[in-house]
Amino acid sequence: MKRRPKGVSSYRDRHGKLWWKYRAKGVKSAQTRALFDSAEWWAWYSAAANGQRASLGAGSDRTKPGTLNALAVAYYTSADWKLLSKTTQTTYRGIIDRFRAQHGDKPLRRLQAQHVRAMMDARADTPAAANNLLKVLRAMMRFAVDRAMITIDPTANVKPLRYKSDGFHTWTEDEIARFDARWPLGTQERLAKDLLLYTAQRSSDVRTMGLQHVRGGVVKVKQQKTGTSLEIGLHQALRASLAARPTNQLTFVTTPSGEPYTAAGFGNWFREAARKAGLPVGVSAHGLRKAAARRLAEAGCTASEIAAITGHRTLKEVSRYTQAADQRTMADAAMLKIGGGTQGEQNLSNLGNGLDNAGVK
Repeated sequence: MKRRPKGVSSYRDRHGKLWWKYRAKGVKSAQTRALFDSAEWWAWYSAAANGQRASLGAGSDRTKPGTLNALAVAYYTSADWKLLSKTTQTTYRGIIDRFRAQHGDKPLRRLQAQHVRAMMDARADTPAAANNLLKVLRAMMRFAVDRAMITIDPTANVKPLRYKSDGFHTWTEDEIARFDARWPLGTQERLAKDLLLYTAQRSSDVRTMGLQHVRGGVVKVKQQKTGTSLEIGLHQALRASLAARPTNQLTFVTTPSGEPYTAAGFGNWFREAARKAGLPVGVSAHGLRKAAARRLAEAGCTASEIAAITGHRTLKEVSRYTQAADQRTMADAAMLKIGGGTQGEQNLSNLGNGLDNAGVK
């Protein structure tokens, strides 16, 4: 486990649930059950630590002028910060507060490019995390330059780590079918999956969807991450799933106590549902958004049509799905020209091993 910040302790309640507590002299303690080292956990810690700084006043060592802590406090109260989406703020805050736990008391002006590169090197085994740190530090340093806190941006010439990654696993049709077999209509798990798949939205938007978002056969969404407003036709499969809801609560997917899921809670709950359906590790809620884009591409939708549903701001990400679909279509056409291809293969019988049901039909 990573080292916990100063002032944080943990304990288990009578039900065996793990709690985290932040205590400091002269301030009210704060508690959370968020998963340690998650963005939600660090957001809680930051809020608790900010309360401590406020009680100690501007002369506190933790907000000493010229330190990286002071830069973070200034950044959190800036227009740059307030213009970020709530989702982005949560992600950034987790990264910033982990960084502050190690380097917060150090002078801002002494941070140089070689220091940033050393931090990147230390995270070489997790290049995505290294690049996320660079992205956030770059935003903070540009803010510091604009506010005349420093004259040179130490991240300006630092390059992201280069690595190959396909990102979140895209659900296959077999995985979707296995999930449906385990979680029939009327279950919360099936409803969550259908909302993810048939709206092609992020889990941050799906977990807050409710009756107020469906009107006249249309699902209306304002994406938390981008602020983009969308109107998406209600797919017949999703219509059937909504009709089978066991409750009439306003929010579609809720915890057993009837409350909306937190970001971390929804992700953990859905991964557990996938595990119970026998799906491999790495299958996640976001992979259904990618599966929806793949289906749209395979149906012949253009990149612009797919973006009209997914809400992507640029066509670069969406084009990956259309290119893959175009490649498959052209490959099938090419094989057919030489007397083969997937269609012919699908019509072959497996009489020898008894797997063919064509004779029965």
